[in-house]
Amino acid sequence: MKPMDQTPSPETDEKLFAAWRHAKPEQRRAAADRLFARYYERVGGWCFRLTGERESAADLAQDVFLKAHRHLDSFQGNSQFGTWLYSIARNEAINRSKRAALPMDDSEEALLDVATLEPDPEQLAARNSRARWLQTFLAQTLDEKERTVFTLHYGDELPLDAITRLLRLENSSGAKAYIVSAKRKLARAAQRILARGDRP
Repeated sequence: MKPMDQTPSPETDEKLFAAWRHAKPEQRRAAADRLFARYYERVGGWCFRLTGERESAADLAQDVFLKAHRHLDSFQGNSQFGTWLYSIARNEAINRSKRAALPMDDSEEALLDVATLEPDPEQLAARNSRARWLQTFLAQTLDEKERTVFTLHYGDELPLDAITRLLRLENSSGAKAYIVSAKRKLARAAQRILARGDRP
């Protein structure tokens, strides 16, 4: 009886990552390249959607893979490998947009390299308490899209056109519409809180 053909099972992300994890130091680069090769085209597409420009997308994709290579050992497998890569692409795109929106001279760039002084424990506790209250307030007042746009614009200081591209908002006003809606909801909610005297 002729034996059945056995087609090898395709290499999954999990198998490729395990191969990288257990590879000898001199073999790790090749093992990582096999894993990342599965995502070259996909990451390129993400970067193009995030930036809207082919040249910028190519630069961003290169930075994404360089960062992923450097931090591959931080991937814990708690999410899909593609999700982890996408989060790197998104964060890199946000950082680029922030740098583009906030040009700095040499002295300002130098200041970024200086570690900030830690607040004393009482200041830190008060800050954490306010931050938790604000997170709860935003979560209870805004829907998910409004909260994301609001946080990116006011928390991460991203310009509205960058947020529109980043989140692929297809409505006519883009991110601005969500900011207007969020401000309206937050103003009404703040009035109710002030009336009750319920503040952090």
